Amino acid sequence: MNKLERILATLNGEKPDVIPNQEGFFDITSIEKFMPGYKLRIAMIPVGVDEPLEKQIEYAELMDYHIIGVADGGLRSKVVKNWENHYILEFENGARWQIRERPYDRSYIHLPVETEDDLDRILMPDPRDASRYEGVEEKIKFFTEKGYFTTAGIEGFFAGVWYKFRKHENFMMDLALNPDFARRVIKKVAEYNLAAAEELLKRGVHSISFPDDFGGSRTMFISPEFYKTYFYEWHQRLFDLCHQHGGYVNMHCHGNINAILPLLVDAGVDILNPVGPTDGMNLAEIKEKYGDKMTIMGGISKFIGEMSREELKSHLEGVIRIGSKGGGYI
Repeated sequence: MNKLERILATLNGEKPDVIPNQEGFFDITSIEKFMPGYKLRIAMIPVGVDEPLEKQIEYAELMDYHIIGVADGGLRSKVVKNWENHYILEFENGARWQIRERPYDRSYIHLPVETEDDLDRILMPDPRDASRYEGVEEKIKFFTEKGYFTTAGIEGFFAGVWYKFRKHENFMMDLALNPDFARRVIKKVAEYNLAAAEELLKRGVHSISFPDDFGGSRTMFISPEFYKTYFYEWHQRLFDLCHQHGGYVNMHCHGNINAILPLLVDAGVDILNPVGPTDGMNLAEIKEKYGDKMTIMGGISKFIGEMSREELKSHLEGVIRIGSKGGGYI
């Protein structure tokens, strides 16, 4: 089996010859320490994304990637201010993030929807503009022929709002006290997401990935009822869209989301990550309940950097032993 075949077998509920994996760095200092030959232009952008395709293959082989990102269908950004150890990113809708590189930190210093009228003033890019996907089809073909499972990212439907549109606390108040406005904000983000996803799927990408962090380590930010009221429909539309194009969906969701797992499974999620113990997610229980209905990706503690080599080895062996039982695990 090549890497693509392993992922497809895993998604089909079969047990591959090797458990697929995906590793990566989030912090620029980690990359410089462990992979000094590879430098990040911006800490948030995947290593080597602007490099020639053969250079990206070199990196993917070094990291033993099974999944490789080929495009970002989300809002684009540019550096508008840069000084020692910090820079400011500005997105196409006017949102601004401040990034500190060492130690890594991300702050949302401006989100453009402060009033209801602001929402109508935002000029969104056209997600159907073919120039936004220039070279994507060729890139997908290149990596597919090399035996990789390709993925492309879009914005989240919940997190996408408070990442780039409206402050988290204000959006949470909207959900409770101003539902009509909350739906308008979500719709603006969601319709953009679905259009971008369709353009990427039409170009042959194997999967769509998106982040929607719904909670903390103990509970969700919103109730399951609010999830079903505001977000379930949009998730289901994305999942259905992916399946109509013969693709898959990989949902990244931090937090203790046990309460909505039945809804996500019912909507048709293919891959769920990170399913972490530090999020209050019990890999063994989730595997037992839903392992035949979705592929689980992760299950690893976010505190591995504090473990000794022996502790890390023991932790990974335990996670893999549980997750890989019967297949369906990355």
